[in-house]
Amino acid sequence: MISDYIYVHLDGVTNSVLCKGIIFKNYDEIIRKIPENILLLNASKDIGEFEPHTGFQMIHGVEKVRNYLKDNIDGNSSYAFKCIDFESMELLRQLTPVEISELLYVAHAHTHLHSPFYYKLQNNYIYLSMTDNFKKIYFRYLEQFYDFLNDSLTKSLELKCNEKKKFFQKETKIQPAPKELIRQLIPLLREGVLFSFTQIQVQQQICEIPIFLVEDRLRDLNQVFSKKDLIGTIYYDKNQSKWSFKEESLLEPLNR
Repeated sequence: MISDYIYVHLDGVTNSVLCKGIIFKNYDEIIRKIPENILLLNASKDIGEFEPHTGFQMIHGVEKVRNYLKDNIDGNSSYAFKCIDFESMELLRQLTPVEISELLYVAHAHTHLHSPFYYKLQNNYIYLSMTDNFKKIYFRYLEQFYDFLNDSLTKSLELKCNEKKKFFQKETKIQPAPKELIRQLIPLLREGVLFSFTQIQVQQQICEIPIFLVEDRLRDLNQVFSKKDLIGTIYYDKNQSKWSFKEESLLEPLNR
């Protein structure tokens, strides 16, 4: 489901992202290599297979993982989806009681105690769905998150451009943003920002997506933001299919 806004707070130290409104349905195209196995950190006993060493349910095998993610990764399931991938059944069964308890803590507290990337699991992700459709995800390779952000910005803008389209008009197709533009956004993402598609402006053929500084004020996400909170604008030229970005001049520069 495409949201009216995208919220992102990036922690580059732990490679984690707190987000809302990001679309993960295209994971198959973006991550390319589907995990071989996943541990379900909070699933009921009727989901997947029971793994006796850890006490968790698991999904074993690439095709089963692919099908499971298809049904659950964007929050369509009846429970809060929380999982971690792993490579080897043999190494999984070498986890110590302390390491297993750390996984329980991650699922409960939505944060890690030590490194979120475990040598024995060789995991690339920890996916934690939270209340109010927030998600916290650890990425071993943050480039993959930037691709998800690009995909979500593209699809959200495309939906906005076509929502008032007359029946006989051709649907507007939005080209994905260049990687360099997404890289320009990274310093802002570290601050906690909201891309608002309810406050989008269209001047002739130029779409303007405002980016507001939110930090950790998560209760404010549904409000109408004022210009004092504006820290940047993304522009899309529908005639030339070109993206650009302009950062606002702030009294105090963002930490980079």
